[in-house]
Amino acid sequence: MAYPHVLTRAWALLALLLCSPVEALEISPLRVTLAPAQSDGELWLYNDAARPWSGQARLYHWDQTHAAEVLVPAQDLALSPATLTLAAHARQRVRVVRLGPAPATEQGYRLVIRAGADSPPLQVSLPVFIAGPEPAAAPALTVQVHAEADTATLELYNAGGSHARLADLVFTDDQGRERPILPNLAGYVLAQRSRRWPLPGPAATYAGGHFSARLGEAARQPLASPTPPIAPLAGPTPPIAPPALPGL
Repeated sequence: MAYPHVLTRAWALLALLLCSPVEALEISPLRVTLAPAQSDGELWLYNDAARPWSGQARLYHWDQTHAAEVLVPAQDLALSPATLTLAAHARQRVRVVRLGPAPATEQGYRLVIRAGADSPPLQVSLPVFIAGPEPAAAPALTVQVHAEADTATLELYNAGGSHARLADLVFTDDQGRERPILPNLAGYVLAQRSRRWPLPGPAATYAGGHFSARLGEAARQPLASPTPPIAPLAGPTPPIAPPALPGL
């Protein structure tokens, strides 16, 4: 049986370990983006195990606050199918369907996949983005360090009209010495939203330097900062809560 485009291109595979190194669920692509003219998108699951796998998929509208990632059940998107059943070494297509017109501005969602009770434990959350009808401004990050007692918090604000996919965050001090802060994929900052990360060491450590990161597939670039650059802001900041996945 043929699977459109799946067998003819290289997969961007995410091997999610189930119970042993030889049993994995592979997902491609790792994020779904719908253009304004698209009413649906898709991803493919592949069960690399020698036994069946079953689970469920759910969609949540995704927002960000200073303190947390906020997930609310989506009302304007649907999944087909939402109940997943894969035989051993079988593939399954999952469609993400927009139920109405394109949103006025880019909207973010999370597609959460969880294994059923009879399958090895698995939980994964993938980003889904729905573009608005007008071309969105590119992501534009500004950076600020917050100080509280002997701890520091990094805040990134995205003033652009589309999400920022952040990777390889590095701090460079005033002597030009680089210090990796968040290697590999650090996460996303949604359009017109802020996100915070705890920093190692006191805030004074970061005075006079600058941060840089890769946005999307681009090379690493400096992140803008208010004036004066990276001047620590004193005072308490809201606690940082890890992203939470609501029950399915």
